[in-house]
Amino acid sequence: MARSKRLRQCEITREDEVQLNSNEPSPVSQTQHILEHDADASSNSDSDSASENKPQVQEQVDHEYNDTLEIEDDQGYTTNKQGMIRAKDVWNLPNGQRIVIKCNKFGQPVQKGGGILGGWLGTLSRKENFRSLSYNSWKKVPNTVKTELIQLTRTKFKLPMDNNVNAWILKSVSRKWKDYKCELKAKYMIEDYTKQQIVNVVPKEIVPQQWVDLVHYWFSEKSQLYSRIRRASRAKHTTPHITGSMSFARKRQEFEEINQREPGCIEFFAVNHKSKDGSYINTTASDFVSDAMVKVNANITSGSLASAVELENDAFIGIKGKDRYGRVRGYGIGVVPTQVSGPQAYLGSVRYDDNTEEVQRLKSKIQLMQDSYESKLVGMQKDYESKLDMIHQNYESRMSGMQYQLNEVTSILLNFVRPSDILGAEQRGRTST
Repeated sequence: MARSKRLRQCEITREDEVQLNSNEPSPVSQTQHILEHDADASSNSDSDSASENKPQVQEQVDHEYNDTLEIEDDQGYTTNKQGMIRAKDVWNLPNGQRIVIKCNKFGQPVQKGGGILGGWLGTLSRKENFRSLSYNSWKKVPNTVKTELIQLTRTKFKLPMDNNVNAWILKSVSRKWKDYKCELKAKYMIEDYTKQQIVNVVPKEIVPQQWVDLVHYWFSEKSQLYSRIRRASRAKHTTPHITGSMSFARKRQEFEEINQREPGCIEFFAVNHKSKDGSYINTTASDFVSDAMVKVNANITSGSLASAVELENDAFIGIKGKDRYGRVRGYGIGVVPTQVSGPQAYLGSVRYDDNTEEVQRLKSKIQLMQDSYESKLVGMQKDYESKLDMIHQNYESRMSGMQYQLNEVTSILLNFVRPSDILGAEQRGRTST
């Protein structure tokens, strides 16, 4: 039976993905700790299991969303935008406007805004100044370019100031950068064509020298060896997930909102491998869920005191095996095991709760200070008005007293002047005029 278009594309992607994992990380610059982590994990970008390790384009570049988006301007005022919005439309946002993005506790963008961001990063990975094809590995992309990616992204989207978010941005672009190279390989790496024939067909959007470097790598022994390894690995994959353009982070958040709890491994696997009519994508997926639930029931019967989620996780690992190093199944880009389980995960949740309480305490303190300030301000205003009235009254009183004294002096002076003298002075004044 012919394979679907999705599976053919995924195989090509997996063939090409390994070429980006063979080099050592380059030196780091101003975002050192983020870029180091990004270089170490770039090959593990969004792979969650054998069935989830195919780098589908999780957010299509031209995908449209009907949900309301919150947009903030440079003055901090927000408005809600409705209607169909495409990821590429973000480039046309007025200066100063940013789409507000909500992230989960792992720093992964969620909701529809997260889908828009993912799609936009896909367009960004194809921009000439950010997608140099001369590098065989994402680790070799200069850190200055990665820093510019983060800064540009934050001019279009309002994201939490969190290192996990910055790391997610780089990992997402890394995977989309690889996907773009795989698309080129699927389109131009034609069987029986020589290297020179392919080099001569330069896509119009690509710098010629970069195209030469890319094709040269495709024909190298290293690339061809990795392609054969990935082709064999891909042949073992029999349960593709059906999340399409929705990332695991968004899918998980949607599940948690509906069910008010986190899903277990088996439960989340079932959600991601069922069609809209409720049937599994194939018998392999349904058989896996059945076998896993048999293990769960066996553990329950044996009197295990573990929680339902723990029982599911144990059964899942018993069949699928442990997660690959540095990865966690079913969580998506950027999540590492220590964030999900273990002491660091617990401490992280405690810090989150403490921070929430601290914020509320500070808000209350600020409100009390504001109320006290306003009260003092009112008292100062009344005191000022009272003193001003007193000054005005004293002024009026003193003016009245001075006027009285002036009248008294005038009266006394008039007693020493004869009326004939005053009359003569007036007549002389008329004559002179």
